[in-house]
Amino acid sequence: MLRRTFVAALAAAPALYSGPLIYFTGDEAKVVEALTNQIIPADDAPGGVAAGVVFYIDKQLAGPLSRYAPVYRKTIPMLQAACQQSAGAVFTELAFEKQTAFLRQIEHETSSPLASFFAMTIDHTMQGFYGSPEHGGNRDEASWKM
Repeated sequence: MLRRTFVAALAAAPALYSGPLIYFTGDEAKVVEALTNQIIPADDAPGGVAAGVVFYIDKQLAGPLSRYAPVYRKTIPMLQAACQQSAGAVFTELAFEKQTAFLRQIEHETSSPLASFFAMTIDHTMQGFYGSPEHGGNRDEASWKM
């Protein structure tokens, strides 16, 4: 394969997955990746997606943060279903602005499992973005170079 062809194919890929997933299914990873994109969107610096935060969360759920793994497994489908009911499409199919509106809506439902799931995902995203790359996130030391 020509280098040019490989680079073009890589650029066309829908996600920046750089390694195998340990805990998440592909569909679960897409939801978490979309959430990390909402939490730390790219601007003039890389965001949560480019920093590989989904890999940090995935790796940690299979290890030190395993106590949270069942919460992700249970709540991701709940999030997709609530989004389908509220916005007419699952979270990963919504435009960025509509994803933002949906997350703002669930944030205000403080006793909701979706609100606490989103708060937990924010915490894990921050850990993966600002932590050491050896733990699975902060790809290419993205946050350290900002």
